[in-house]
Amino acid sequence: MQNIKFAVIGCGRLGTNLGIQLKAAGHTPVGLSARHMQSIQESNQWINAKIIDTCPWKVTLLADVIFITTPDDAIENTCQEITINHGLRQKAMVYHCSGSLSSDVLKSATKADHCTGSFHPLQSFPVKHLTPNPFENIYISVEGSKESTELGKILANDLKAEVTEISTDGKTLYHAAAVVASNYLVTLLEMARQLNIHAGIPDSIALKVLKPLIQGTLNNIDTQGVTNALTGPISRGDIHTIHNHVYHISRALPDFLKLYNTLGQYTIPIAKAQENISEEIAMKLLEELNIRE
Repeated sequence: MQNIKFAVIGCGRLGTNLGIQLKAAGHTPVGLSARHMQSIQESNQWINAKIIDTCPWKVTLLADVIFITTPDDAIENTCQEITINHGLRQKAMVYHCSGSLSSDVLKSATKADHCTGSFHPLQSFPVKHLTPNPFENIYISVEGSKESTELGKILANDLKAEVTEISTDGKTLYHAAAVVASNYLVTLLEMARQLNIHAGIPDSIALKVLKPLIQGTLNNIDTQGVTNALTGPISRGDIHTIHNHVYHISRALPDFLKLYNTLGQYTIPIAKAQENISEEIAMKLLEELNIRE
């Protein structure tokens, strides 16, 4: 395995976990930087980088690879600061770890003849030091120059992660997919929790009672695929049940009705793909889900 000398700019939860696990994989932390020394020192108790400083260009001089793990709106300026202040050694490579931004935001380093890319772990990091390895078996997306994507694949493998390469133009849609799957899942579960509470189930278990159903659905998606995992009234063409749902939600939780209807409308094509419902039934379901918008 090639030993990579790396620097991390940004001592948040992602940057710290990344530094810890790259070191555990046998790579050498040579620099660590953030806006506040207290944050750097906290992270460095696990990373033990050779140089720490609040000026990012002072910690990158020895690095083969620099990871910018700052908030998205600081990535471009951070890269510019490092480049303008001659903080990049010859052939040093620069990555950022944003899910929504492409490698284009690192253009200051690209113009200075450095390879750039994005390296985004498809995972959430609730604390600075997660155990066991939070990168193991997750997906990391790599995007950017040919050289950066190739090295990114190697580093992802070293972290024991799976890797997928995406296009620069596709980065925003990739991030939107992550938001739908993670953030909006929270919204859906909150809607389900509220429906249960209004049905009379105690708040303390309103979500808990749904967890086996949720896990079972995820297992079915894993084994059967998305289309075949669909069950329930739309899959069965149960117009009467959908009518009752719409009626009672409109009275108990009207703020959720539009979301319920929209989800149902986008579920109908999946049911049709299962070949469980006819075009006539699909149209009747759509009519039920279009009322009281």
